Amino acid sequence: MIASWWAAVAVLTRLPVRSSLDDRRGARWFAIVGALVGAGGFVPMVALGAIIPGGAAILAVGTMAVLSGALHLDGLADTADALVAIGPGAAERARKDPSIGVGGATALILVLGLDVVSLATLAGTLGAAVAGLACLAGGAVSRAVPVVVGRIARSSATGVGLGGAFVQQLTAADAVIASSTALAVAGIAALGAGSSPVLLGSLVALPVGVGLGLAVVHVRHQLDGDGLGAAVELSVAAMLLVTAWAATAGRVPVA
Repeated sequence: MIASWWAAVAVLTRLPVRSSLDDRRGARWFAIVGALVGAGGFVPMVALGAIIPGGAAILAVGTMAVLSGALHLDGLADTADALVAIGPGAAERARKDPSIGVGGATALILVLGLDVVSLATLAGTLGAAVAGLACLAGGAVSRAVPVVVGRIARSSATGVGLGGAFVQQLTAADAVIASSTALAVAGIAALGAGSSPVLLGSLVALPVGVGLGLAVVHVRHQLDGDGLGAAVELSVAAMLLVTAWAATAGRVPVA
């Protein structure tokens, strides 16, 4: 159990931990590790969200990116570059190109912009603490997404790189445990925030993230680590956007 925990921490963060990275049970801890990454966004939101919500949101998104080594943002950019390329050969070259193309840059601007605006909106409507707890819930739910996508679409895995090795080790139990844990964390965060929009955002983000991840696999005709990373970032954006919408529209009552 300890080995699998550190394996998950080593995969999802840039914290200096020792791990072989090959413990097959590490995926079961992804939601908890994701919540820890989200805690990095919780701190600046709570500290500064009531004073400068926009600045706090930028710091929160930046802190979470630093903690994760921007791993999933890189996957989002590479996947977007591949999707706008013409032909499978060009798409794969674009994905593997270390430089960011127009598609990748556009995707990063849109997704990070959604994250920042949604968090600032939450801080302004429901308070800084709720926005911070949304980071926690979003971190947990989004990290469960690649486990579910990987398990469902494992036959499409390229079989090379960290992503391919990760997918081949996944079990059905990993997907169930990761998603269940993610929703439990989201429920606790929503209870702590006294805010049902946080729970709504989490409940929407998990299937949306999985759906988008599987759509990328379908369009690309393959499953790779970059696609899984893109699914993580799209899940975070979906969670925060739905939560902010629900809070602003007032269609979901605040508990």
